[in-house]
Amino acid sequence: MVLIQTVESNSTYLTELYQWFKSEWDDVEPLATTKNGKVIPNPIIALENGELIGGLVFTRFLSPITQEQAVWVNAVFIKPENRKQRISSQLINHAEKMVSEMAEPELLVFTHIPALYSNLKWTVIETVDDHFVLKSSLVQ
Repeated sequence: MVLIQTVESNSTYLTELYQWFKSEWDDVEPLATTKNGKVIPNPIIALENGELIGGLVFTRFLSPITQEQAVWVNAVFIKPENRKQRISSQLINHAEKMVSEMAEPELLVFTHIPALYSNLKWTVIETVDDHFVLKSSLVQ
């Protein structure tokens, strides 16, 4: 069974998760708890039998809608052998719940895999080359 949970920024699981991020992407933003004076939500991890199998981290950037600082999904990664099991969807759903409880007006993502999010009722709001900006429909 997969356990989805929020972890503090000093969790030992995050060292491994960030190694995975860096092996996948060259430009992963370092982990932070605040940006421009605003709180960044804690990371979310997926565990199976106590072993890290994936995670999601947040950041803050300007929203193309409001031009205000908004919460964005910075990165989602699932170990290759654990993919196609809807774990990323569970992480994203957990992220939506967290951000909604923070009373944030938006949760956004910049991705080259829009179907992952649109299948979860996210809306495309902008296209940039082969990447898409999507907005969660659950965060108001």
